[in-house]
Amino acid sequence: MSYCINPQCTQRENPAAAQNCQTCGTALLIVDRYRILKPVRSPNPALATDIFEVEDLGTGENEWGTVKVLKVLKHTHNPNLVRLFQQEARVLIWLAGRGEVPQVEPDGYFSIKLSHNSQKLSCLVMEKISGENLAEFLAKNQYVSQELAVDWLQQMLHILQKIHKYHLVHRDIKPSNLMLEFDGKLRLIDFGAATEAGIDTAPVGSAGYGAPEQIAGKPEVRSSSRASLTDFFALGRTFVHLLTGISPIDFPVNPKTGKINWRNQAVGVDEWLLSSIDQLMEPLPENRPENTQVILEKIKNIDLLMGASHF
Repeated sequence: MSYCINPQCTQRENPAAAQNCQTCGTALLIVDRYRILKPVRSPNPALATDIFEVEDLGTGENEWGTVKVLKVLKHTHNPNLVRLFQQEARVLIWLAGRGEVPQVEPDGYFSIKLSHNSQKLSCLVMEKISGENLAEFLAKNQYVSQELAVDWLQQMLHILQKIHKYHLVHRDIKPSNLMLEFDGKLRLIDFGAATEAGIDTAPVGSAGYGAPEQIAGKPEVRSSSRASLTDFFALGRTFVHLLTGISPIDFPVNPKTGKINWRNQAVGVDEWLLSSIDQLMEPLPENRPENTQVILEKIKNIDLLMGASHF
């Protein structure tokens, strides 16, 4: 099957051999290289983006027939959405070669104009990551063991360490944005809210995960390097969800401290891990760990004292 990129098309499915959409006439080969195979999620007019699986028919032998992901921004009349979309492309191109994030080639971002109307679409082609996201994992497994949580926490801290090294902040860490590959490795996806630390203060983040200062659009940080602490808050909330199987937004909040009451729902979790996660999601940024190395060293020291098998 070939799928039409035109969001206004009324019948977007076409035979695999078709060159143009049989309904609206839009060319099915995008920039003479990509053919849409199917939507990753059902197209929704209310959403600013569509996401598809595409076949890359590039000139290189290694690229021919490779399945990738195409993200399409439909609302290019909105300057803020265009800015965020371009920002995502810049961040992923900048991080190319670092395997913990989706790989994007230098020419992976481009714009096209549909021939039969005046609509312009912004496009971003990236690596397709195989596996399942952690929201899907939770739907099948309810919650994760402490042993698995420690492994994933270490992986995520190493990923953030590499991203923060370049003064970049993801700003939307949550289970659905963490991909688990078949070899047990985690990959961080969806950089739609990513930015340079301390630069963009627009309110962003997912309810239940986003840091208070980030949701408010007023990061309370002493320097741009500490803006990365917003990622720590979301990381802590993510591991609350993983260890309890309960979304952090569903926990009661202490009105005096701003902290959530979650510990009694975490089964078989040691105090050191509970306290580490609590520290990650301290309401005040200055009370969170200064950097990823602080938590990694804590895990290493506990590992030396107790032995990895004890976890």
